[in-house]
Amino acid sequence: MSPVDGKMPHDFTFAICAYKDSPYLEEAVLSAKKQSVPVDIFIATSTPSDYIRNIAQKYDIPCYENPKKEGIAADWSFAASHIKTPYGAIMHQDDVYFPEYAERVVAGMKKSPETLIAFTDYCDLMSDGKYHKHRMYLYIKRMLLWAFYLKKVHRSRFWKRSALILGNAICCPAVSYNMEKLKELTFDTSYSVNLDWAKWLSLADTPGAFVFIPSVLMAHRIADSMETASMRSKENAHDYRYFPEPDLVPVALSEEQVEEWKSLLPEKPEVRRARMIEEYGIAEYDAGVLSQHKANA
Repeated sequence: MSPVDGKMPHDFTFAICAYKDSPYLEEAVLSAKKQSVPVDIFIATSTPSDYIRNIAQKYDIPCYENPKKEGIAADWSFAASHIKTPYGAIMHQDDVYFPEYAERVVAGMKKSPETLIAFTDYCDLMSDGKYHKHRMYLYIKRMLLWAFYLKKVHRSRFWKRSALILGNAICCPAVSYNMEKLKELTFDTSYSVNLDWAKWLSLADTPGAFVFIPSVLMAHRIADSMETASMRSKENAHDYRYFPEPDLVPVALSEEQVEEWKSLLPEKPEVRRARMIEEYGIAEYDAGVLSQHKANA
């Protein structure tokens, strides 16, 4: 790589998504600053404030303000659009990255140039400031990643999806992207939750590799006051069924087909009851008894 303004360009960028005035934002910035290799860092936000701007100014990092407030997927896409290095991570403002994260991830992706994403193991950072690596749900996620423990790089659609078919075993903030392969990295704005899971499924169908670094290299914060990992309301059908089934094609039915199939349906009991009263002049009670069973009707 050639120098830019007398400096060697970096390989990796932390794009920190800031949402409102998180008390953990500065700690996230510091964890990016303390990486074992030089990295680029910037803040991206759709909720700009003096608090966020002051932290960016204090640590001499850019702050990009998104004028559009279209939800978390749009925020992530906006942040990704400002990554100019070959590799990058969309960093949650509540989380902490250990010093070797960028170095290990870049090394893993450089070994496999066809890599789409690389992801690491992670732990929880609790409200008391302690790190927890041995929680039950973390073990379950590691079990779902069994194929990646046997082989760290997977290129086939089948094995990439193996970590996703029973749940999302790939922790979003632990993921880094090969920006040279993913030229325009965007997230689906039709999702307000599980948009990371939907993205991994989409990438699993894309030619390229998933790379796993089986070391705990970042901590995902669990705290009442955090914003980026709080439960968000489910707003539409996609959220309730998690994601559309990617292997089923849409089916378009004509009105004629629908009407034909309706005509083949058996008569509903309430319709049969009303017909008996009108056609045969019998009492409502008697019609109700007779219409309950097809054989009697």
